[in-house]
Amino acid sequence: MRHSITGLRTRLMLLVGFAVIPAFGLMGYTAISQRQQAAVNAERDAIKLVRLAAQEQSQLIAATHQLLLILSQLPAVNQPTTATACGRILDDLRKPYPYYTNFGVATPDGRIFCSALPMTRPINITDRSYFRRAIQSRDFSIGDYQIGRITGISAINFGYSVFDAGGNIKAVVFAALDLSWLNKLITGIELPAGSTLKVVDSRGTILARLPEPDKWVGKSMRASPLVSAILANQREGTAEDPGLDGVTRLYAFTPLHNSPTGNVYVSVGIPKAVAFAAVNRDFARNVALLLLVAVLALIAAWMGSNVFVLRRIQALTGAARRLGQGDLSARTGLPHSTEELGQLARTFDDMAGALQRINRALKTLSAGNRAVVRANNEQTLLAEMCRIIVEIGGYRLAWVGYAEQDQHKTVRPVAQAGYEEGYLAALNLTWADTEHGRGPNGTAIRTGQPCIVRNIQTDPVFAPWREEARKRGYGSAMAFPLHVNAKVVGALCIYAEEPDAFDQDEVALLSEMANDLAYGIAALSTRAEREQAHDTIRRMAYHDSLTDLPNHAYLEERVQQALSEASTRGQSLAVLLLDLDRFREINDGLGFHQGDMLLKDVGRRIRGALKEDELVARMRGDEFGILLPVSDTDHAAAAALRILDALGAPFTMSDLMLNVSAAVGISLFPQHGSETTRLIRHADVAMRQAKKSGKGYTSYTAEQDEGGLRRLALAGELRRAIEEDELVLHYQPKIDTRTGQVCGAEALVRWIHPQQGMIPPDEFIPLAEHTGLIKPLTDWVVAAALRQSSDWRHAGVALPVAVNLSARNLRDAELLSKMARLVAAWGAEASWLELEITESAVMDDPEGALEILRRLSILGFTLFIDDFGTGYSSLGYLKKLPVNAVKIDKSFVIDMLKNADSASIVRATVVLAHDLGLKVVAEGIENQATWNRLAALGCDVVQGYYISKPLPAKQFKEWLDDRARLSKAGRRARNARLRSSRA
Repeated sequence: MRHSITGLRTRLMLLVGFAVIPAFGLMGYTAISQRQQAAVNAERDAIKLVRLAAQEQSQLIAATHQLLLILSQLPAVNQPTTATACGRILDDLRKPYPYYTNFGVATPDGRIFCSALPMTRPINITDRSYFRRAIQSRDFSIGDYQIGRITGISAINFGYSVFDAGGNIKAVVFAALDLSWLNKLITGIELPAGSTLKVVDSRGTILARLPEPDKWVGKSMRASPLVSAILANQREGTAEDPGLDGVTRLYAFTPLHNSPTGNVYVSVGIPKAVAFAAVNRDFARNVALLLLVAVLALIAAWMGSNVFVLRRIQALTGAARRLGQGDLSARTGLPHSTEELGQLARTFDDMAGALQRINRALKTLSAGNRAVVRANNEQTLLAEMCRIIVEIGGYRLAWVGYAEQDQHKTVRPVAQAGYEEGYLAALNLTWADTEHGRGPNGTAIRTGQPCIVRNIQTDPVFAPWREEARKRGYGSAMAFPLHVNAKVVGALCIYAEEPDAFDQDEVALLSEMANDLAYGIAALSTRAEREQAHDTIRRMAYHDSLTDLPNHAYLEERVQQALSEASTRGQSLAVLLLDLDRFREINDGLGFHQGDMLLKDVGRRIRGALKEDELVARMRGDEFGILLPVSDTDHAAAAALRILDALGAPFTMSDLMLNVSAAVGISLFPQHGSETTRLIRHADVAMRQAKKSGKGYTSYTAEQDEGGLRRLALAGELRRAIEEDELVLHYQPKIDTRTGQVCGAEALVRWIHPQQGMIPPDEFIPLAEHTGLIKPLTDWVVAAALRQSSDWRHAGVALPVAVNLSARNLRDAELLSKMARLVAAWGAEASWLELEITESAVMDDPEGALEILRRLSILGFTLFIDDFGTGYSSLGYLKKLPVNAVKIDKSFVIDMLKNADSASIVRATVVLAHDLGLKVVAEGIENQATWNRLAALGCDVVQGYYISKPLPAKQFKEWLDDRARLSKAGRRARNARLRSSRA
């Protein structure tokens, strides 16, 4: 057979090829990783050698220093007699030190007095840096690498000053050290072939090179990557350099020593090709093996595809072609095995059978629709429908039976096809729940649902007619109830020859045909019945089934009509939107059934509070809309009050008396809008404002919308403010009542908006709670508090700083890790922070909060329960919480001198908290009298405006300093009074 590039076999080959591609990718990735590791290994080996060279050089310099010190003490040097005797001694000394090319002694004017090597002419060394430094420093000095005037060899020179008895320099002893020690160093280490060792100065001049020193010494490498890396780092590092000899090497370098004119560096280079040789060999071998595997896999795919796939695909293709040409009897002829192609063959054959059944159902449905359109009386329609099912659809039997409402619940056959006339009537069929009424026809009438008998010979409900069905060739049956004017008037029953004939799609089509038949029956009914059906449809579209009130669609339509009339007549109208309070709690507590009953009662009460021409509709959930067709502000307010009064009486629910409150929003035409959607939206805005203010009802104002828009704008700007550090912390001091000393501070966040100035915390913190920004906001506050605490501690102020955590923070799965990470980032300790958690946040999820607080306590954080007394908890619950203190809510503290209940709450909290081993903090101290009262009750810590308002960090530090000065002055005054009284 001919194969195209888009054929299945080609695709299988491509698939095998594509399957190998990741292996090549992985191999390439592995090779890259191995090359990188090889480079790292080569650089690491080079680094070790350069460090060893630098260490060896340092030791040689130290040894030279010691050697010159010894030379300066020799009589031939310290008190020379003749240059010949001095030179002989120095020459003898050079023999055991082969690394030194020369030793010598120079007079203070730079003239060389004697040398280990003979001099052919007088030599002056005043221009040498080591000599000048020895004279200037009067100590040991190091020069540059340079060509010796006596030796002619590149070496580094060292000098050491020799003094007379009066402390004056009388000579400089010097030594010249060449780089021959590097030969010994390099021969003791096995380096890869082609490796080099170089010594260069900071100008890029090669001072030494192994191997081939004569070829390279003195040449400049100034423009090379190696010198560029040296100049950039000026310390130890690595570089890749093509080299003057054209061989790319991986170099490591380190300073050899610091000379007067700059650093001298030693570097070791390993050829890149040598470093990667083993990796390249492995890569080539692996590629060859993978190519061999790929070729073998392609050959196997080519050979096996024909045997195991293509022949069976051809059978599937042939069956699909016949099916596409309209032969719905086409089947694959392949065994329905469990492997993929067997399952595909089963699926195809099942699909073909389903299409064959759907096709007959479609033909039946189409012909049935034509019958419904053409019928002029009911009996003709029923008979024609049965004939179509049998003759066009190819089913064995079809009949229609009507349900009689007599004592026996008889099923009366009214039309049939496929049976001899009168046979069904002789069976005495029924739709009662009896043995003879549980067949498909009786079940469909009784239940109002389709009934399917998949296999008549095995279904127990068909036992009375099983033998008869076998004789007549019935394999399965299906009955559809006929719904006419919301009543089941009968059923259409269809029998097929084969078992399991009715699949889902066929049932859907035949069910649609039964619905069309029912529609045709209804259409042939009286005009009054048709009008009644129309009214029912309209009622379903415009009324709420639960409350029997109009729905939102009806209200919107009526508002639109009322707007048109009001605009024409120059009148005003009002739209009210009402929402119940705490309806969700009622649903959760009493169940949805009781919630539905409450909504019905609410609807009736609102309807009773309105005038005849006023409309109430249920919008959604627990919201109700009200239209006042002719209304002004006063009339709308009066209507709102009437509605709220009607809802004020308790509702009886499950033997409980429930008080239900609501909020009403009012919008007026034309003041608040001239469109239906705008009026309803503005009423919703006003309703939400009424909920927030607790006033019961509120009329719409533009400021309410502006507030919503402002909150939306602020939400976006708050995120930017956190990211761009527009926030600041103010600090309010806490005072120990027993000592009068400052024992801590509470950090309070402030937002300084670039255009709007200071944004109040009670405006943006709730916004952060609702938008989820409270988490990044808390992260910012904790980081800023730790940063400030660190600054204060460096200045000698060690005060714990309190920050607040919200309920959302306690539900943050990353809270613990973030707190630990922030503390570590500032080098702080957990004890630097005091975490204040509101009582309501704890009670929002007591068990979850308990676990989080335990883990925070284990980390070392001090924990406070803030606003205690407002969260509906008890002091007994505090036994379970690992907290250190409670903060009494300031509403009780401010009021305690005037209100006996508040005073009792404060006193009881202090006593019971102390019994539980907890400290007590009171906030809201506004005068000395409150302070004195709290101190008398034993309250541990106080804070409030009487002590200080929250201050920026700088002013807080100044406040602390002023307080310290005043305290110190007070102590001096007391001490003075004591001394005066004793005198």
